[in-house]
Amino acid sequence: MDEIYPPNVPNDDPDRHLRCQDALHLEFAAFIDRAVAAGWRADEVLTTIIELADNHALMLAADADLEAALAVLKKDALDSFEK
Repeated sequence: MDEIYPPNVPNDDPDRHLRCQDALHLEFAAFIDRAVAAGWRADEVLTTIIELADNHALMLAADADLEAALAVLKKDALDSFEK
């Protein structure tokens, strides 16, 4: 396995997502090749990767929403305590 190289552009760089694709491309292709070599069809591997990515994105969004809600509750609790 090759090492995935870190970003070399700032977070607000408009091409940052392309740099990320470049960094992940070889590992991604190797991962798919390993799954196909294990007996899975390429189409089912790709469909599964899409579903896993979607589920992971939903989980991250839910975590962010939960963190925001907890921050509001903590602030409200502190405000109530100080009164």
